[in-house]
Amino acid sequence: MKIIKCLSVLLLLPVTLWAENRVFTGEARSLSDGRLLYRETHTLQLDSDRPISGVVEYHDAEGVLIARKTNQYHERLATTDFVLMDMRNDYREQAQQTESGWRLSQTENGKSTSADPGQPEHQPVVDAGFDEFVREHWQALLDDQTIFFSFAVPARLEWISFRLIPVRVTDTELTVEMKLRSRMLAWLLDPIILTYDLKTRQLLRYRGLTNIQDENGKGIHAEITYHYD
Repeated sequence: MKIIKCLSVLLLLPVTLWAENRVFTGEARSLSDGRLLYRETHTLQLDSDRPISGVVEYHDAEGVLIARKTNQYHERLATTDFVLMDMRNDYREQAQQTESGWRLSQTENGKSTSADPGQPEHQPVVDAGFDEFVREHWQALLDDQTIFFSFAVPARLEWISFRLIPVRVTDTELTVEMKLRSRMLAWLLDPIILTYDLKTRQLLRYRGLTNIQDENGKGIHAEITYHYD
C-alpha cells in the first residue's frame, strides 16, 4: 500500500521536476589571430531529451560576465522566446511569441523599439531554435538539399530569409552554410559556417557573425568551438 501511495505522489509531480540539465561550453576566438575573445556556458533544461529552456552566460577572456541570454522553447522547437542582455552597455534584444504572432524588441543607448515583424516568408526560426531546425531537416541536408527559412532579427525588427546549404559531409561531420536568401544581397553578409557531429548531431564549430558585440558596439566575427561532457 505504501508503494502505491508513493507512486501516486510521483505521478502527480510537475513534469519539470523530471527534467535534467545539460551543460556545455564554447570558446570564441578571433578569425584574424586566434586569440580568445569570450567563453559561453550553456545550461539546457531537457525533458525526455526535448529542450524546455536554456541559459547562456558569456564571459570575456578575463572571466568577467559580459552578457546573459535566456530561452524558452515552444511546441515547435525551432522557435524560442529569448532575451539577450549585454551588461556592459545595457543593450538588450528580445523575441516573444504572442497570441497574434511575434514581438521583436531592442534596447540600445537607453532607447527601446519594438514591432510585430509580420508573417515570415519561409519557416520561422528564432535564436537557439536554429539548432533544432537543422536537426529537423537533417536527412534533407544529408541528401544535399538546400533549405529556406526566415530568421528573427530583433536588431532590425524583422524576419530575414536565409538559405541553409550543405557543403560537406564526411564520415564524422556535416558542414552547412547559412547565406542570405537573396543572391543579389548575399554579398552583404559573409556566410555563417556550422559543423555538426554526424552521430550526435551536436554543433561542433561555428564561424561567422556572432550575437555578441565588441567594445565599439559592432558584432563580433569569430570561430566558436563547442565542448560537451
